[in-house]
Amino acid sequence: MKTLIAASALILSASIGSVQADDDPACRDVAVEARMSLGDMEKRALTENVMAQEIVVDDGCYEVKGMRDGRRVEATFHPVSGELLKIENDD
Repeated sequence: MKTLIAASALILSASIGSVQADDDPACRDVAVEARMSLGDMEKRALTENVMAQEIVVDDGCYEVKGMRDGRRVEATFHPVSGELLKIENDD
């Protein structure tokens, strides 16, 4: 789990700088300081039964790639509230 968080922190820091104008409106303009930590995001994903394998910032939102009920999924969460915005099978 520590490896996941450390690797994700590197991806997160690289991704935050590359947020573009077509960001998801729900996540647009969220200050870095306002975002929940990666550890908290991992815990939040677990409440939706998503076992995180990778967490990145995509279009300003947290994108969690992992497993849910034995299937690969990609879940999108609001970076401040932790609201689940979208979940898709990633098969």
